[in-house]
Amino acid sequence: MINKKSAFTLTELLIALGIIGTVAAISIPSLMNTINNKILATQLKSNVGSIQQLVSDQMVMKKTKNLSDTDFGNSTKLLAKTNFAIVKECTATDAINECWGGVTKYKDIKSRSETSEIQKIRSIKLKNGALISYVNGTSTLPAGDPAIGRFYIDINGTEPPNMVGRDYYSFYVTRSGKIIGNFDSNTSTEATCINGNTLSCYDLVVKEGWNITY
Repeated sequence: MINKKSAFTLTELLIALGIIGTVAAISIPSLMNTINNKILATQLKSNVGSIQQLVSDQMVMKKTKNLSDTDFGNSTKLLAKTNFAIVKECTATDAINECWGGVTKYKDIKSRSETSEIQKIRSIKLKNGALISYVNGTSTLPAGDPAIGRFYIDINGTEPPNMVGRDYYSFYVTRSGKIIGNFDSNTSTEATCINGNTLSCYDLVVKEGWNITY
């Protein structure tokens, strides 16, 4: 009896390698995108958590339940080294060039066109790389607990993608210390987010358990 050994032919191996390569080419970019989004969402959560802790600290230190009586009532006092781990401070006149790297607008996710403008206001760069601006102002919304100010944040500084809903967001802080996106959560839809609404994107990330799903 002659023993016959079976094996793959060169053609069969090349076909198999071709299939593996095709699957990898399709799945790897999607996997990397998922991983990158998770990293960005985690960075956002960390920065928001630090601000929420600052809210609590200010209320305890100032013995108040209204942030109007704390540093949150004054953007200059708030964006100071006593409250944040700052490596660079920029005034309103030099913020764009000195802190934001000359970037004046961020792109949206849908069309990749320029959409949200950077606020030309006092800004700070943190040790973790994030860029933060804060606009203090009176508001009558939301009803019963109006906002005292609005944060704008690029969670990885001047590094790409420089895109709303990826590394650039904004959110309000109310007088009682709540951190929220849009005053009306019903307006926070995926459509408004991918078209460049920083508040809607923040709301969606929080709603999905600090995950970027859009």
